[in-house]
Amino acid sequence: MKKQLSLISVFFVFLAMGFGDAAGQLVSVVEKAFNVTPFTASLVSLSGMIMFGVLSVPTGVWQSKIGKKKMLTIGLILFLVGALLPIFAFNFPVILLAVLLMGAGATILQVSGNPLIRDVADEGKFSSMLSFAQSLKAIGTLSTSLILVLIGTSLMKYSWFSFTPEGGETIDMGFRILFPIFAVVLLITLVMVMAFVPDNISKSDEKPTTLGNCIRALGDPYILMMFLAIFFYCGAEASMFNRIPSILIENNPGVTPALGNIVLIVSLFVGRFLGGVILQKMSAKKFLAITIAVSIIGNLLLFMPYNAFTTWLSFILVGIGFANIFPLIFSICVDHKPEMSNEISGLMTTAIVGAAIVPLLTGAMAGVGIRYAFIVPLCCLAYLCFVTSRVSKEQ
Repeated sequence: MKKQLSLISVFFVFLAMGFGDAAGQLVSVVEKAFNVTPFTASLVSLSGMIMFGVLSVPTGVWQSKIGKKKMLTIGLILFLVGALLPIFAFNFPVILLAVLLMGAGATILQVSGNPLIRDVADEGKFSSMLSFAQSLKAIGTLSTSLILVLIGTSLMKYSWFSFTPEGGETIDMGFRILFPIFAVVLLITLVMVMAFVPDNISKSDEKPTTLGNCIRALGDPYILMMFLAIFFYCGAEASMFNRIPSILIENNPGVTPALGNIVLIVSLFVGRFLGGVILQKMSAKKFLAITIAVSIIGNLLLFMPYNAFTTWLSFILVGIGFANIFPLIFSICVDHKPEMSNEISGLMTTAIVGAAIVPLLTGAMAGVGIRYAFIVPLCCLAYLCFVTSRVSKEQ
């Protein structure tokens, strides 16, 4: 029973982790609400994403000294403080600081949460449990999108959710409702972690981590290969989220652009949930090859002349295909070197910064034409094909 409560508590951590993806979804609403330039608004996304590059490895080092439970607790507290700030003050600098703290918290949760699944899951169930946990993360991300779509401008009649400048029109601040919702879920998660996750939970095959160990770990060709796989996967996924709405804007202006991302997120959730079931019967390496093949098919459909059926089908296939790539690569790499799980977790979470770098190239290609933009994620998937072939040869 205690182990089940520990697992449920860690699942709540992944649900809360999904709120960390809110930063990218806030860019357009922040731009409109605070009347800032698109570049200035993009600092919201950057302030959250930069934490993955800055904190991941130090978190892995510190975690090996104080333990995963204490590290999770620190991450949840930082995340909670970030979610509370916009409740008491609401302006652009506060939003930047809030997202920065939420990004720091989400980074720590990623570094601690992913290997913690291995500690609380039954033997041989790491890949399937991690895929299921990632599906809960997708629910957290999806809830943000759905709330933004569903509230529309319905909260403008309340002063807490609107602002009327002198002599100007009332500005919608409805997205402020996200932060108290985040805070409640984070507080519940924090209580559960403190109550049910054991203090000393690490596997006996883990060794103390140092910054030097993390750097030296990249000297292992296998770990470096998997690090780059996460980097390019995250870059491909972020590129899809950034550019899929553009297809709808260009070809079907009557459809809400956010609907494309909602379909993608729902597909991610379904794919991760199914992945958790399939991995009970299939090896992680074989399933990785299948998911990448599905991703490539979905990506290739985006190059076809616009057709409603093939476009929506491509969104679904990309979502289902992308769904399990991160947990599969992570679990395969940790199983390869379980004694280095803290180093690997820190490095793999650092690689998420690919989501901030690769889309810059995607954006440059989109300037030539929206279809050309999808060449970039296709190249990322080509590298993942190479990784799959290498992984499949290893016994």
